[in-house]
Amino acid sequence: MLAAVTAILGFQAVAPMSPTSSRAAVQMSGRPSDYPTKNVWTTVCKTRDLKPASLKAVFGAGQDILIATDKGGKTFAAANVCPHIGTPLDQGTVENGAIICPLHRSAFDLKTGKLVGPWCPAPPLIGPLTGKLKSPRSLTIFPCRSNAGGDVQVLLDVNAKKRFDSQYWRGILDAQGKVDGGYY
Repeated sequence: MLAAVTAILGFQAVAPMSPTSSRAAVQMSGRPSDYPTKNVWTTVCKTRDLKPASLKAVFGAGQDILIATDKGGKTFAAANVCPHIGTPLDQGTVENGAIICPLHRSAFDLKTGKLVGPWCPAPPLIGPLTGKLKSPRSLTIFPCRSNAGGDVQVLLDVNAKKRFDSQYWRGILDAQGKVDGGYY
């Protein structure tokens, strides 16, 4: 009967997943410890693509990276995520040796990533109120260099995305049943 209904409606019958097959799926995704830190100089852009005192969003080793240049053209690299609420910083500006968040005007030092000045000063009244949702934090900074060939390279952990993904899928599997293949 089920075969007739699935044939008429065009559905394909799928066998339920056994605890053994669930366990195999977990092993394929791995554990965070399966992906140790492995820092590699990764080319993310060319120096000719950069202007002094500017920001450029790039992608490297599975991560969203922000390349910043000071007035002299020296390059710096940071995570392209504001520590306040996770908005991209590439629409911000570089002012007085700091990256300025386009949303709340928090400023982060180009060299250290430390907060410079007030936390979430803009817009008036609303910015400081939203700043109380999270305590002041520093911006994640990465070592950056320009080589003789005109490449901008950033020292990135090439396993960071795999570690993150292994935790993400664990949460998805855990929401449907135990990670070890059992059920609650």
